[in-house]
Amino acid sequence: MYLYVIRHAQPDYDAPIPYHTPPGPGLTEAGRAQAAALATLLSQAGIERVASSPLRRCVETATPLAESLGLALAIDADLRESPPGEPLIEVRARMLRAALALSDTRVAAIVSHAAPLTELLRALTHDEIVLPARDRRGNHLTECMIWALHNRGGRWRATHVPAEGIAC
Repeated sequence: MYLYVIRHAQPDYDAPIPYHTPPGPGLTEAGRAQAAALATLLSQAGIERVASSPLRRCVETATPLAESLGLALAIDADLRESPPGEPLIEVRARMLRAALALSDTRVAAIVSHAAPLTELLRALTHDEIVLPARDRRGNHLTECMIWALHNRGGRWRATHVPAEGIAC
């Protein structure tokens, strides 16, 4: 199985809507451009299912991808943002549950948030992944960052997908 994990595109951090509270802010113009570029970049990746966090910034990131592939977008509450104080073990459990829900698919993509995706990457790779340094907001995963995970021989391997190409 291949699993593309994607952090949502650039949200409107200045929106008067609370960031962690549904529906949360939408994307900026730059974020919408990132989402469109994401759809183009992954159009030939063989993705069969696309799942997203229910928060607006993720749905707006995932929709162009799902539409470009002719797929229905699945909304999965397990892919939601981590509320303040949620124990990491619970974040990992729900993110693993979301990934397992797609395990009958050859190639799937999920769109979620930096902290939950970081925990998913760490859990699947048994904490062997080398993540980038934290950005100015404290996240290892930058806006619209893509990682490709492949399960081979019972071990997950994670590769960062640069904006100019797909790791398969």
